[in-house]
Parts: sequence; structure tokens; C-alpha cells
Amino acid sequence: MTSTFFGFNIARRGMSAHKAALDVTAHNIANSSTAGYSRQQAIFQTTAPFNSASANKAAGAGQIGTGVQIGEIRRIRDSFLDFQLRPQLSKLGYWDETSMSLTSVEMIMMEPSETGLSTVFERFWGAWQELAKNPTSGSTRAAVLETSATLASSLNGAAIQLETIVSDLNVKVDIAVRDMNSISTQVAALNKQIVANVGAGLNPNDLMDERDLLLDNLSELTNFTPIFQRNGSVDVSIKGRYLVQESRATQVQSKMVEGHVKVQWADGVDLGPSTGRIAGMYAVRDFIANDFSGKLKKMATTLMTEINKIHKNGVPLSDGGINTGDFFVLSHTPTDNVLKFIRVNQELVDNPAYMRAAANLAPDTGRSQGENALAIARLRSAPIFNDGTTSIESYYAGIINSVGVESQQAERMVLNQESLTSQLVGRREEASGVSIDEELSYMIQFQHGYQAAAKLLTTIDEMLQTLINLGR
Repeated sequence: MTSTFFGFNIARRGMSAHKAALDVTAHNIANSSTAGYSRQQAIFQTTAPFNSASANKAAGAGQIGTGVQIGEIRRIRDSFLDFQLRPQLSKLGYWDETSMSLTSVEMIMMEPSETGLSTVFERFWGAWQELAKNPTSGSTRAAVLETSATLASSLNGAAIQLETIVSDLNVKVDIAVRDMNSISTQVAALNKQIVANVGAGLNPNDLMDERDLLLDNLSELTNFTPIFQRNGSVDVSIKGRYLVQESRATQVQSKMVEGHVKVQWADGVDLGPSTGRIAGMYAVRDFIANDFSGKLKKMATTLMTEINKIHKNGVPLSDGGINTGDFFVLSHTPTDNVLKFIRVNQELVDNPAYMRAAANLAPDTGRSQGENALAIARLRSAPIFNDGTTSIESYYAGIINSVGVESQQAERMVLNQESLTSQLVGRREEASGVSIDEELSYMIQFQHGYQAAAKLLTTIDEMLQTLINLGR
């Protein structure tokens, strides 16, 4: 037989449970715009019933419920969607980083445009063609020197800007290292707090949300394998090495290796990322520094060598000076970077008559001819590269086409990855995101539940008043 005050406790528990559920709803609504927040749900469960089976149980019809309580505050999160999403975030980071850097290269080359290097080449070859027609014209010789200086300056500028992009990528890798170390330290600290809360029987939902957001950010930087432990912690493994293991974080370092900043473990082993922004920085940096710049350097070196070879075989309009016959020289010696240091021989700039436009004929009859200038002009279409199958003009076009193809591929991959990532993020939001309309409906439900429990309390109080008044 229950006591007279038995119903009071049931009503009190009902009010407390619905008040707690309203608090959870308020927390959801307040964090509806918080990045990485997962919707939480108050799980109602009945309390232990009165009058359990025993040898001396009280007489009665059976067990009577004792009310309700909040069993747990559940975090609504689909871990499998996280497992699917994070590798895609790594791939998106890789291609996004590649696309941005290649776009910068295209902006430097400015092809096709009136200020692009191909237009400068066009004017350069055209000036030599005009010199072949008018080898004694001072203005024509000045035009050749001017367009040649513009060409050399354009090549120098391209080299410097490409080096700047590579240097910027090195800085970005160094920043990424600091970001990785910051994330790993925070994840380790959160692991410690989560393990303590889980051990105490609590659900550290907000801490887990914060940790998952950090793991999302880490996945944009590099690929990794999360290993979830029963105590609530998560280990972060990269190719078998632990970046985070429970409450311990391993710091990575940046180190300059042959002009490129690399991400390494403390023992000097390279991190070796395959996807993520760091891997994208590696790939595009190697492409710019080795492939693209290497081809431009080869083109500049061949251009200088071939023009100088022909120019040396000619004769100047007038004798004098100490000119060795080189049309292009290097501003810094010794150097293997012709692209960066090529320039027009200053002696020719000071005295255009020293230019060797004529062929190597008898001095009295050949100075006013332009066969040598014509030979230089014909280098435009002469098969020089690729075992004598490709001209300078075609070789340069191939260089530009290669970066264009790489850039277009990276752009397409970014669009594809953004679409795939958006779908997965949308699915995760459907499962974990906060719907204001849904929360408002819960709010009304819990409000009515609280009011009903309060009404029950009032009703029981009136019943007790009736009982008390019987004795008067």
C-alpha cells in the first residue's frame, strides 16, 4: 500500500524531468548556428517501480510506477558519416590547394593576353625580321634591343614570381605544421577530459563535438586514421605513427630540405601525406619548381645559346668595343638559372651598331646585309627541342598548355569534391543538425508535460486537504 504522499514524489519527478528536457531543448536552440554542434536529446525513462517481488511484499494489485527520470542526454551523431566525410575533406583540401596555386601560375603567365609572354615573343621575332629587312636602320636596331630587353625582363619576372609562389608554399607548409600541432594538442587535452567524464558515467557531448570539429579540420590538412577507444578517447594515426594517443600529442616539425619545407616527425622521418592540403602543397610546389620552371629554364637557356651562336657568326655594322659576340648574357655568374638572370648585352645597348645583323661576309660588302638577323628570326620555327622535332614557339606553347591542363583538372576535381562533400555534410546535418521547428515542437511538448505534472501536484494537494478536513 502506497503512502498518502506517494503521488507528490511522482509529480515532482515529472516536473524535474520535463524541466531538464526543456533545458536540453534550450541548449539545442542556442547552438543551432554553432559549427560542429550535434543535436542532443533528453531520454526519458521510468524509475524503479514500487513493491518489487519479495517474500514479505505488501499486499496489493501489483507494482506501481514511481514516476520518470532523465536516463541520459544523448548526442545524436552518425559516426559512419564522419568516417565517410573526412577522407573526402582531405581530397578537397588537396585539390583546392592545387587549384589555387596553379591559378596563380596562370595569372603570372597571363596567357593568352596582349601582355603575355607569347605576345612578347611575337614582337621579339618580328623585330628581328624587320632588322633583316633594314639592317642599317638605327630605329630598327633600337626596336630589337627594346623588345629583347622586354623579353629578358619578362623571363626574369616569371622566374622571380614562380620562386615567390614556391616560397609562399613553403610558408604555408610551415603554418600547416603549427596548425597540426595545435590541433593534436587540443585533441589530446579533450581526450583527457572526455575519459574522465565517461569514467564518471557522464556523456561529455559538447566536448566530443569540439573534438570532432578538430578532427574535421585536421582531415583538411592531411589524411589520418582515427582509432576510437572504449574509454571515450580517440587516437590519431598517420601511416602507423601516432599523432595523438589518448592524452599524449606528438609534435611534428617543419624542416627545409633542398629548398622545400617538409613536414617531419621528431626523428626526421617525413610525414608523407597522400591527401590533404599539405600533400597538395607538396605536389603543386614540385610541379612549379621542377616541371614548369624547369621547362622554362630549358627554353631560356636554349634561346640564349642558339641566338648567341648565330649572333657570334655575324659581323657588326661598325667595328669597336670588346663585344665577344654574345647577344644575351647573364647578370649574375656563375649561375644555372638563365631564366632569372638573362639580359641583353649592355655593350649592344650602349652601341646598337655592334649588333651583328649581317652574315660573316667580307667586311666591305656584307655589313649592310641582314642574313644573320634573318637566321635569328627563323629560330622561331626551327626544330630545336625534343630531338629536333619542336620549335621554341611550340615548346613554349606546350609549357603553357601543360599548366592549363593541370589547372583545369584541379578545378574539375575541386567542383567534384565540393559536390560530394556537400552531400555528405548535408546528410550529417540531417542526422545531427538542429531544426528550430522541431525543437519548438519539443519545447511545447515538454512545457505541457511540466504543466501537467504541476497540475497533478495541485490535484494531490487538494485531495490531501479533503483528507485533513475529515478529522475536523
